[in-house]
Amino acid sequence: MEKINLKDYAEIFVDIYNDIQETFPKAVLHQAFICKFSSNEYIVRFDEDIQYLFLLLDGRAKIYIVHENGKRALIQFLKKDDFIGELSLIEVEKNLKDVVAINDCTCLAVPLASSKEHLLNDNLFLHNLLKYLGDKLLKRTDHYTAMQDYEFKNRLAKYILQIENDGCFQEKHTETAEYVGVSYRHLLYTLNQFLEEGLLEKKGRKYFIINKEKLERLSSKKD
Repeated sequence: MEKINLKDYAEIFVDIYNDIQETFPKAVLHQAFICKFSSNEYIVRFDEDIQYLFLLLDGRAKIYIVHENGKRALIQFLKKDDFIGELSLIEVEKNLKDVVAINDCTCLAVPLASSKEHLLNDNLFLHNLLKYLGDKLLKRTDHYTAMQDYEFKNRLAKYILQIENDGCFQEKHTETAEYVGVSYRHLLYTLNQFLEEGLLEKKGRKYFIINKEKLERLSSKKD
């Protein structure tokens, strides 16, 4: 994790810093800093105490729940303006999850130990956090509803667009099959269809997006 002074960042990214000021009380920003994570780097580990409340300023990440047997399950994607660690802030999450950067990520990091009291006593911050949590719940509900309403090819197209990094899709097939709710065999069959239709190109174990426009149209259809 690379750390950057918040003041130095604010001088370059004025608009983003203005948004940060509207999100967080001023009392905590003097303790905050900017941090950068590389692709596939852990932002949070399930077996380590969480020390910061993160706000994702740029990039994408994914959340895994880790079961008692050590098996991980992908449960959600994160993008710009998503929080990481908000459930720990309000003390409703005892078992942490793994959060991994999909591509290079830039985050605002607010130390929880010294900022928690300020955050939980700021009405505007709590109001915004409440709206955020409601939206997060609706997104997870939409995902599981789509598992029933959309054909698999549509769900897979959407998943590939969420997880790709610079046009490359290289996630584990077992993990992908579990997240989109199909068998391993059905996943391979549909990926081969995408290859034949010119949506993807395979090089080694990696898939590269060839026709992103068509893939985007497919991801939004129900037939």
